[in-house]
Amino acid sequence: MTPILNAMQNLDLFRGVSPGGLSTLAGQSRYRKYEAGAMLVGEEDSVRAFYVVLTGRVKLYKSSSEGKEQTLYLLGPGDPFGMCTAFAVDSFPANAMALDESGVLQIPGPVMEAVALKEPRLLMNIIAVLSDRLKQSMELIESLSLKEIPERLASFLLHGLGQERGGGGDRLELAITQRELAKILGSTPEALSRVIRRLSEAGVLVLEGRSVRVLDRRALEGLAEGEA
Repeated sequence: MTPILNAMQNLDLFRGVSPGGLSTLAGQSRYRKYEAGAMLVGEEDSVRAFYVVLTGRVKLYKSSSEGKEQTLYLLGPGDPFGMCTAFAVDSFPANAMALDESGVLQIPGPVMEAVALKEPRLLMNIIAVLSDRLKQSMELIESLSLKEIPERLASFLLHGLGQERGGGGDRLELAITQRELAKILGSTPEALSRVIRRLSEAGVLVLEGRSVRVLDRRALEGLAEGEA
């Protein structure tokens, strides 16, 4: 069993795919390692490929000509990206950069498309990922257009707490720096620092390194809902 095939068998994305389908994908796939800060693919690059993060973390982001950056997604082990270039378009719609040393699987788009046509389970798995990404995109649009920075931060923290095991804790370990968090929230590091300081002084939360401890969850929930 090849390392790539073994890795695929342990990913939810390929759950239910036949051994023959997995073998075809593994045989045509390429595994690459990237250093932290390395670009995997750039916005508008002409590619026809499907990517899966195996180790490390990758961020997808958009950037303006003035250098302003908006992080769209943070991807970890098992997360795919590049679905649109694998099946529909030839230019990548965002930039992909490794945040840590990362191992990424690259599957040629035509190969992915050919296998997906024969494997309904694979298509359903991809649709599930796309549905979740669409939901996240709608939430991001709502946050950036309708909420101020404190509300965006509160929503982000509550979402993160809900993803933790048990979903009822009061501590969230951030896997990213405050600078990266600011990019996700559509803010600047300086503005985000001021918001965190105000919430800390108000007794809502305390930041300890990359660990956020929520002291007043009800106040945080009220802030996320836009309550003063």
